[in-house]
Amino acid sequence: MEEAKKTGSPTRPNSDDLEPAEYRRQLRAYVQTPQYKAAAHQLRVAVALSKAHDAALLRSASKLLARRAGGKRPPHRLPQPRILPGGHVPQWWIDTINTTYAGIWRAIPTPGPELRLGSPDDPLVQEVAKQARLLQASRVGYRGRDSLYETYHPDGTSEGGEPVEPIHDLSLEMSRRANLLLGRGEGIRIPPARMEEASQMHTDYFAVWERSRAYAAAVLTLLRARS
Repeated sequence: MEEAKKTGSPTRPNSDDLEPAEYRRQLRAYVQTPQYKAAAHQLRVAVALSKAHDAALLRSASKLLARRAGGKRPPHRLPQPRILPGGHVPQWWIDTINTTYAGIWRAIPTPGPELRLGSPDDPLVQEVAKQARLLQASRVGYRGRDSLYETYHPDGTSEGGEPVEPIHDLSLEMSRRANLLLGRGEGIRIPPARMEEASQMHTDYFAVWERSRAYAAAVLTLLRARS
């Protein structure tokens, strides 16, 4: 991905060297160049391939750990990245990977199997358990994003306004969902009191790829130490 990011960088306008209006003009022209479009496509391909590999790596690490923890031999074949053969990567495949997150959410393991390979006080066991907990937090962030939003009546200030009244005979959560579905109120927001929670969910959600690699590394370190 880093190579893809650098592909078009030498000719990209520099905002430090230009007046704002001239920078915007040159930037508009730059993003229409074949060089930029090729670099943008290359970056999209690199991101999709990285996601496919990270998801396969996580599934492989989980499978290896579970097999060792169960006293079984390693599998003859580990999960492979779901990548199309050949050099051409079509846009529909990239869209599929991005839409499904390459199956990363279904691959997230729960803490536990590592405890059959050592004491809870063992630093290697603790690291695997820690990375599994972080992956669980990523899944919570992914699944919980929509639960933060509510409909409200703005009062003209940046954070002011009152949430739409709950619907009679419905629980608060059902009312929140119904109000969003029915489009009641004049706006949609994350309540100010939940902004810190939203920020943490956002961080956890997008950290899943890095955490998948960290989990796999921790599992391999533990397995090598027990071989």
